[in-house]
Amino acid sequence: MGIDQRRLTGGCVLLWVVLAATALAAQQSGSTSESVATVRNRDANGAVAVNEQTVTRRFATGYGDQLVIETYSPSIEGGRLALSRRVRRTTATTNDGTQTLEETEERNPAAPSEPLRIVRRSVTTVRRSGTDSYVTDRQVFERDVNGWFVPVLTQTERASRN
Repeated sequence: MGIDQRRLTGGCVLLWVVLAATALAAQQSGSTSESVATVRNRDANGAVAVNEQTVTRRFATGYGDQLVIETYSPSIEGGRLALSRRVRRTTATTNDGTQTLEETEERNPAAPSEPLRIVRRSVTTVRRSGTDSYVTDRQVFERDVNGWFVPVLTQTERASRN
């Protein structure tokens, strides 16, 4: 193993340790909850088969709240479930409201053996506007044919608390 390979391996291990410690600290500083929902149907032979399973995890940390929803569907190998979709929603408190980032990852139907990739990203900002009113700005981005994220929705709503 050459010196460059040792540095690269050491850097990867260090990155993994830092990420693991960060995740552990986030879980210890807040609360965590998990729920599982399973959809079952009978197959052609009358046997009960799992069609889909959804796992929802909530994390409350010092920086904000995170929600992760993972959907497992039957894989092409059959007989087992594979991760087909993941939605990550992170909400952080700002000085005058909240900001929520949501990313949706999905498997490519044409190449199911490839890893999930982000197909949609949205940013929602809610901020105070005056004493009893709020402004919600929402931007949604999706991939174009070249793989670049382009805005597909830009929306502003104003609401007052009465």
